[in-house]
Amino acid sequence: MTSDRQVPTSDDGLLTVAVDAGAIDEADASALVREFSDVRFTLAHDVDELANATRDAEVVFGKRLPYDAIVDAPRLKWVQTGTAGVDALLSRGRWPNRILLTNARGAHGTPMSEQVIAMMLAFSTRLHVLLRAQAEQANVARVVTRTKWDLAGQCAMVLGLGDIGEAVAVRASALGVQVIGVRRSPVPTAGCSMVVGQDSFRTYLSEVDHLISCLPLTAETRGLIGEPEVRALRRGAYVYNVGRGAVIDGAALRRALADGHLGGAGLDCVEPADIPTHGDLLWSHPEVILGQHTSGHSPGNSKLICAIFSENLRRFIAGQPLRNVVDPERGY
Repeated sequence: MTSDRQVPTSDDGLLTVAVDAGAIDEADASALVREFSDVRFTLAHDVDELANATRDAEVVFGKRLPYDAIVDAPRLKWVQTGTAGVDALLSRGRWPNRILLTNARGAHGTPMSEQVIAMMLAFSTRLHVLLRAQAEQANVARVVTRTKWDLAGQCAMVLGLGDIGEAVAVRASALGVQVIGVRRSPVPTAGCSMVVGQDSFRTYLSEVDHLISCLPLTAETRGLIGEPEVRALRRGAYVYNVGRGAVIDGAALRRALADGHLGGAGLDCVEPADIPTHGDLLWSHPEVILGQHTSGHSPGNSKLICAIFSENLRRFIAGQPLRNVVDPERGY
């Protein structure tokens, strides 16, 4: 998709770009300003400041994007998100056809896949048990040696084979895990021994030791893993979610953990997003690791997000097709 930008629309003749400065490091923001001397940047440090800057901008870049200001901005032509998922933005209402939307696909695969693998290894080696025991000065050696297991030789299903899902598949397969990938269009994918369509993945759930969701939240994926899917997994299977919490039915997940059908869960996100602080099983269950929505963050995250935006900004200025264009109807 190409931009229809012909000439700058600001009074001083410069392309106007509003940047959510809280989404990137100060050094990376300064590098953007230096790289594009023919662009007028407004670096906004809070949501209200970004909303005000958006109303006069042709381009907006950030994570905390003000939907109301975006749809009302008369000059706005393109929004670049600093995230891979765009459901928080699209769930607010209909996206204007006149505004291009691109995401930061490609910036989060490494840290998010590493968190999944870390949780898988913690469960198999019983590392989480050992860490708790160390804090309590308890000897759990016999328990650990009796209950640990080898990750190699087990089967994982990865839902969603974008940047993040493929990175998970590659790392899991390197540890000897057989990976079944699930994507809308089943094509061979690195790290996967087989790839199946989203309409047929349920057939293989009974073979799965680890179910890993890397899916964005769309009308099609909301509640995709419900009670029937959870119960179709092998007894003792583990569930992981680094995509969006509402892809997995939160009540069904808790019931399966409570009655022992699931062996455990590694959850960077969960439904509801704000876990009740009193009485929720997820806080106290010994086989649950909560990532608290940290998996997408890393020291290099800001540079990667800015690199994606920089390339697209050069393309936008030149009237060339942008990368990572989102289809608002599909939600990704």
